[in-house]
Amino acid sequence: MEAPAPDWSGLPADILTSVLQLLECPDLLRSASVCTAWHTTVSALRRVGVCPACQTPCLLYCTEAAGGSALGMYSLSERKAYTIPLPEPPINNWIGSSHGWIVSMDEKSDLTLLNPLTGDRIALPPATAMEHVKPILNDDGALVKYVVSYYDGGLPRVEDTPYASDLDEYGDFFYLKATLSSDPSKGECTVMLIHQPYGQLSFAKVGDVHWNWLKICNFYADCISHDEWFYAMTDKGAIDVFNLNGPAVIHKRVLPNMFLFGERSYIVKAPWGDVLQVDRKQILDRERPGDFAEQKRDKMAGIGDYALFIGKSTTCFFSVKDYSDLMPNHVYFTDDNHEELVTGKDDTRDIGVYNLENNTTGNVVYPEPWQMWFPPIWLTPNLANKGWQWVGYNNPIPIPDMLMCANIHPYPCPRRTSIVYKGLHAQAQQQQQQQQQQQQQSL
Repeated sequence: MEAPAPDWSGLPADILTSVLQLLECPDLLRSASVCTAWHTTVSALRRVGVCPACQTPCLLYCTEAAGGSALGMYSLSERKAYTIPLPEPPINNWIGSSHGWIVSMDEKSDLTLLNPLTGDRIALPPATAMEHVKPILNDDGALVKYVVSYYDGGLPRVEDTPYASDLDEYGDFFYLKATLSSDPSKGECTVMLIHQPYGQLSFAKVGDVHWNWLKICNFYADCISHDEWFYAMTDKGAIDVFNLNGPAVIHKRVLPNMFLFGERSYIVKAPWGDVLQVDRKQILDRERPGDFAEQKRDKMAGIGDYALFIGKSTTCFFSVKDYSDLMPNHVYFTDDNHEELVTGKDDTRDIGVYNLENNTTGNVVYPEPWQMWFPPIWLTPNLANKGWQWVGYNNPIPIPDMLMCANIHPYPCPRRTSIVYKGLHAQAQQQQQQQQQQQQQSL
């Protein structure tokens, strides 16, 4: 007599939850379509913000077929492309990615935090709330252009001739990069923006009505957040740190200018504790955060069992021991040459994977599925949903609809998911055997 099929819907919630938290986002979405009980568990995980922690980065990009209503997402773990629906209004560009959210801008160059997998949006202060920007209104009082004034925090204040910009072009030219202090789905979050003129810094916390300008005379190339401090690196290699949590901004210079890095340079917190400075030619090892006493840099030959991601997204490391689909000692890069991007929107993009051992470069995917404008960006998926107001939808996207829109199907399951299902099957059989033994003992 054959044993009865296991009751997948009857798995204990704690066991199911512990397994679901091990899955990549596409597998997690597939799991939600198995049965009603699994759908409920996945929805609960997203609602309380408890989602799989180890998510392999994906490449987010625009496609001609999808237009402005959807995005393409290439999964490095599955070597497969998906389509993700987008809420209104359409995205005109993006300038940052962190914690599974992108910093996007609309047709007026106003910035918004967007989680492309959930559709959650959080509005940031408008462009007119920036220090250097003033609106131009027509006779009817409608916004038609921006006037941008050119000055920095140096004293005495010196101003160049103001520049009039179209609404949709302002952000392309004047926003350089943005990074986040934390996951917006968990509540508080601060956005640090590197912008023109002169690569300056402004920040805004979720709920603010204006951007806070940091009156400093430096051109910043990159910025990260670590232990409630923002680490900002100038194009000359200096490192400034900022704490924005008190009534007044705390600013310290922890590493002086040493040589010209250029705009395409990065700062990153390494998993082993050091702060690294990276450009397209070399990686320099700094000391641990808070310990910059020696004021020196050491050139690194490689990064060992780690993969490094650079571009418009927040610069970050991933261990190949935890993310087995990534290649060790490789740099995954997207194009962030700001001047070339905005002046050559139809040009081929500099996107690929660089092998630090043999100095060779390969494709992320071929043929390349993305449009040239706007350029792709790295995204670490995040399905957490804490109930922010949805813009463009009357209700959040139900998971089954998200599955269909994203072209993610529950069957056939990928290899990793199949292994998980086998484990669940064994657990279910064991539970049935225990129940049968208890029934026999009771007789």
